[in-house]
Amino acid sequence: MANSDGQGGSAYPKSVQAGIPRLEVPDGWTAPKIGKLFKVVKRPVDLIDDEEYQLVTARRNRGGIVTRGRLRGKDILTKSQFRVAKGDFLISRRQIAHGACGIVPAELDGAIVSNEYAVLRPTDLLDSNFLRHLPHSVYFQQTCFHSSIGVHVEKLVFKIEDWWKWKIAIPRPKEQAKLAEILDDHYASARGLEKLHRLKSAMRVQLANDLIQGDEDTTALNKLAHINRHSLPESTSDEYRFEYFPIGGEDDADAGGWMTFAESPSRARRLARPGDIIYSTVRPLLRRIFRASMHDHAVYSTGYAIIEPKQASNGSFIFHAMTTATVERQVHGRLTGSGYPAISARDLATVSLPRQSQNQRETIGNRLDFLLAEEEILGRLAKRTQLQSQELRKRLLSGALAGASARGPADRGDNTDRMEVVQV
Repeated sequence: MANSDGQGGSAYPKSVQAGIPRLEVPDGWTAPKIGKLFKVVKRPVDLIDDEEYQLVTARRNRGGIVTRGRLRGKDILTKSQFRVAKGDFLISRRQIAHGACGIVPAELDGAIVSNEYAVLRPTDLLDSNFLRHLPHSVYFQQTCFHSSIGVHVEKLVFKIEDWWKWKIAIPRPKEQAKLAEILDDHYASARGLEKLHRLKSAMRVQLANDLIQGDEDTTALNKLAHINRHSLPESTSDEYRFEYFPIGGEDDADAGGWMTFAESPSRARRLARPGDIIYSTVRPLLRRIFRASMHDHAVYSTGYAIIEPKQASNGSFIFHAMTTATVERQVHGRLTGSGYPAISARDLATVSLPRQSQNQRETIGNRLDFLLAEEEILGRLAKRTQLQSQELRKRLLSGALAGASARGPADRGDNTDRMEVVQV
């Protein structure tokens, strides 16, 4: 079994649950072998060269079943293909250790998959809605990992015959349906908040574009702000001890955190003061822009420009203006490089903003700040609701909310019946 993925420090990537499955059965629950919960379904397809077929794939981390495009029969290299139907449970034999599985949604009914997938239907022991949540169980994920063989975590092959032999704790079907309904309601609330958050964000961006439009009467950014005015003194004293540096994914708006100088991946740093605007000059169209922390000596890498408003009351206006289509078009025209296109501080200083009165700038900035504050509250609420839903699912699937004490560990059986295979 593989024990390293080359990602220093951790034996496996986050998508893998490699722990030993230890089954505990709450009172009132049953512990059938997994093989009793599914039927294998095979619907072989004879590919026709000029006919177009919908292909699907299973995302890692239990991301569900999604399209991977449409191809004509003659362009599909693997000729052994099978039809899937709405409600089928698909398992990727080569990616299930990473959580690549899910239920076929209605819009992908009739798509095809190769024999690299197991196509299953739940039996009467398993509620189909409960099945949507079951793969998120740590125990479920561990049994998938321990039913896979290979020399490396990225080359494991799922042995479904071994998987059938594991026992799994589940409530009775009627109780499964109730638990699924509770979880569906919680996740629907989280999705609703996420949608509202996105709508609020889109409204703010649109309003900013409407209020801060380019016209012939403009002023350069460096007329309203200093660019990279303060460099960091050659000092490692405690007052300059912390640096704020983005540490998340490129599209993660919440990425960032405090680090010591020793931990910082950058030796080139710029000093920012409260109220300054931090603007990513590398791949700037990703909109990695934020206001400096209230820390008096926040330090940033030179991949960012420090925009210091000459008048503090202009800070909000400049902050929002830097995300408008008017400014982004100008930035795009000044980018250099290909892999990581960037704009120099000198070119950034020449970006034009609409010439407006001081009162107009303050009014626009305050209005957009109010909308941004609402948006951030919704974002935090959506994230908190999502985390609460995940914790609830974890507890419900483990039986932690079932009340009674659980029975002890149950081992994998070796005398399971062979699974029924339905040829359609």
